[in-house]
Amino acid sequence: MPRTFVIIFILLSFVPGLSSAAGTDELKSALSVLEKDYRAFYFDGHVMGSLGAGVAGAGVLANSSADREAHEYFQDNLRSGATDAFSDASRVPGDVLVAIPLLFGTYALAGDGAVKSWARDSLRALFVGAPAGLFIQYATGASRPEEGGSGWKPFKGNNGLSGHAFVGAAAFLTAAKMQDSTAMKSLFYGLSVLPGLSRMNDEKHYFSQVALGWWLAYLSTGVIDDKGQGASFRLSPFPEGVGVMLSTSF
Repeated sequence: MPRTFVIIFILLSFVPGLSSAAGTDELKSALSVLEKDYRAFYFDGHVMGSLGAGVAGAGVLANSSADREAHEYFQDNLRSGATDAFSDASRVPGDVLVAIPLLFGTYALAGDGAVKSWARDSLRALFVGAPAGLFIQYATGASRPEEGGSGWKPFKGNNGLSGHAFVGAAAFLTAAKMQDSTAMKSLFYGLSVLPGLSRMNDEKHYFSQVALGWWLAYLSTGVIDDKGQGASFRLSPFPEGVGVMLSTSF
């Protein structure tokens, strides 16, 4: 999860053409839309209450025998060579070093408006939920199954929430919310749990940690308006130096 904050911009060769003033205006626009997203998430009582309920539920599982029992059942009865092979593929969408560059690239290159909207809103959801996810990871201080028990030890570890489950679910949940067909919504909702399940299969996270990562993604995508409401985004080179900036206009 900490790497989420590192891959904010895709580094590309500088292409001249923007004045310093234009670059400043676009940066202000980008910060403005992020501010709106953060307010919709962190200053909404319902969202914070739902997140708190999710954290409380995860705490019950983590600080009881439930997490350990679920882990042992999965490893003893469900894990196999087939699930290991499937996990190798299903965890990829949750890798931040894959997901964020891919989403930026899709937004920059896609010719289809719906695909661009999906990539845009997926990125916004990731940027909105990442600070909360990072805090929860460290505040709970939980360990991986391979490291010890699931009990919380505040600020003694950083695995209380699965970053793969959060990152991997966001794009699928965004796609689900854009569908009119119940069948397609169900498909994408089903796909959204696979990155998290891969972490359980590989003994990298307990069930509570995976569930909390998915829940954060669900809440983050919920505050992003997938219809856009007339908002438009574009990628532009910085006026000086190297980098690409995500900007928005209303």
